[in-house]
This record gives sequence, C-alpha cells and structure tokens, in this order.
Amino acid sequence: MFGNLFELSSGIFAFNLKYLFIAGLWPSDKWAKENLFIYKIYEVSLHILGATFLIVTGIGTYRSKNDMMILLGNIDKSLAGYNLLAKVIIFLYKRKELENLISEISRSGDQISEERKKLMLIHVVVLTGMIMSIAGLFSGLAFYNNEMTIEAWMPFDPMDSKMNLMLSMQILIITFTVPCVWRGIAMQGVVVSLTMYVCDQLVDVQERLRALVYTPDSEFAMRAQFKDIIKKHIRLVGYSRTMTDIFNEYFLIQNLAVTVELCLSAFMATIAGLEQQSLLASFLAFLCVALTNAYIYCYLGDELIVQSQGIALAAYESTWTSWPLDLQKDLLILIRAAQKPLILSAGGIAAMSMQTYSQTLYNGYSIFAVLNDAEIK
Repeated sequence: MFGNLFELSSGIFAFNLKYLFIAGLWPSDKWAKENLFIYKIYEVSLHILGATFLIVTGIGTYRSKNDMMILLGNIDKSLAGYNLLAKVIIFLYKRKELENLISEISRSGDQISEERKKLMLIHVVVLTGMIMSIAGLFSGLAFYNNEMTIEAWMPFDPMDSKMNLMLSMQILIITFTVPCVWRGIAMQGVVVSLTMYVCDQLVDVQERLRALVYTPDSEFAMRAQFKDIIKKHIRLVGYSRTMTDIFNEYFLIQNLAVTVELCLSAFMATIAGLEQQSLLASFLAFLCVALTNAYIYCYLGDELIVQSQGIALAAYESTWTSWPLDLQKDLLILIRAAQKPLILSAGGIAAMSMQTYSQTLYNGYSIFAVLNDAEIK
C-alpha cells in the first residue's frame, strides 16, 4: 500500500521533508533550490490563502453574533485555522534552526530501523486521511442540508443556488486544506519523527551500556566503546535541547488550543438542542482530532522522559563493579547527568507528558465549569 512512499524514506526524515516541501514550508528541497523564485511565489500564495480563510471566516463569525450556536460553531472551526497558522508562523521563524538540526543528525551516522521509518510515514498518511475524511464528511453533510460548512463572507450569496453553495465550499476548501491542514500535518510529522528518533537512539545507548564487558585483554576496545557511548549521549542531550528551543512556542500554542477546544465543546454540549445534533457532532469530531494530536505529542514527550532517565538505570545495570576506578567515576558522572530527564517544553510552563495531557483536559473542563456556573447564576 505504501510501497511508492517508502522509496522517499531512504533518509531518516526524507518523507517528512518532502511533505514539508509540498506544503510550502521547506525551500531547502533540491527542486526548490533550483527553482527558488517559483517556490517562493508558491509559498507566499499559501500564506495569502491562509490569511484569506481567517478574514472571511472572521467576518462570518461577526455576522453570526446573534445566533449563539452558529457563533460557537464558527469559533470552534476557525480556532483550528488560527492554531495551525500560528504554528506556521513559529515554524517559519525557527525553520533555519530546524534545518541545521536535521543536517547535523543526517551527518551523525545514526540509523533507525525500517519499522520505525514505516511508522513515521504511516503516522503522517493516516493522520492526513483521517482529517481529510472528517472534513469531507461534514462538508458533504452541510451541502446536503443546504448549509455552509462554516459561516464565511463571500462576494456573492452562497444560499442563492446550489452552484453558489458549491463554489463557496470550494473556496473554503482551497483556503483551508493546504495552507492550514496539510501544513499542520507536515509540521507534526517532523516533530513526531524527531522525537521518535531521539527516543530510539536513547534506547540504543542503553543497550550498548548494558553490553559493555570489561576484561584486561579488551580494555582498550571497551574504553573506546564507552567513550563513544558518552559522546553519543552528549550529542542526544544537545539535540533534545535544540528541539525544545525550536518547538517551545509551538507546544504552548498546541496546549492552549486544546484547552479552548475542550471548553467550547463542553459548553456547546450543554446548550445544543436535538435539532442541532449535526452541529454538535462536528464539534465532537473536531475535538477528537485535537485530543488525538495532543495525545500523540504528550505520549512521545513522556516516552522521551522515560528513555532519557533509563540511561541512568542501564548504566547502573552494567558490569561496572569490575571496571577500573577511573571508568567507574566516569560512569557515575553519566548516571548523575542522566537523572535529569530530557523534555519537550511547552513555553517553559510545562513538559509535554501524559501528566500535562491530563492537566490540559482538567484545565479545559475547569474553565467550562466556571463559565457554566456563571451562566446559571
């Protein structure tokens, strides 16, 4: 099924970078370098389309201010666009740093398994299919009910005819799909793949530490292996810190968006009537996508913490009792350094982990409970 796509994954991040190139976010691609002016036009055009989506939906949201259900529906769906475009801005600002990091990793000589490469690829393909299917389903349902998928300003009356309604939906799809959805998935693919790579290399360091065996005859080779392990661990710590610097604001926006999304969906569920089930279903569908994305980030962030702390345990489980005293001291330094976990930070406020995921859900519900209580009083 993915045979042709696997040809793109000869490098660790080859498929992710190709996806970024298609989404207008990676001018470092070979074709883009040779046709930089054309690619720049393409990139700027996508920026304009994304801004157009925010403008027309913003006007539509303002015009729907007297209908609470439509207003909340528009805010919920527009929030996805604001979230993704805010991430694009941060990504563009940090793109050079990311390029340097990926180049350094490519030169490191590290390898990952073919199964991991397939998982990186499948994650992007499945996520693209899921989001596009959900968006297509609700667009088709809205067209069938002679409604707009999301209220937006158009230079014509979308409700005048089926042809106008179809044209308005096509405009929204064009201004939302590639500038927002595809770009968001492309960025997520890179973040996820980088985190998977670091976790895999940390596991490799653990296995190599446990496999170290000291004998007087193999002392020279063993010292060389141990030195190489320490160098790799230091390099991985550097990669992790660079990733935190690059994606710090990215994860902050992600957590804030999920909190607001959950709050809106909970509030929507309390005021929606039986005749507005389709609107409520769209809320829940978008919420499920947002929670799924947040779970992926937090799960991998949690895995990074676990595997980085596992270095200390692997070092302790090695046959260090038979090592020379100087090597034991070096191992102790490694253990002390590994006891401080590697994290993906969200704006310096929280580490991406399962605890942060549950806290984000709790915060969203807490805000909803306060607003709901205020409305009742």
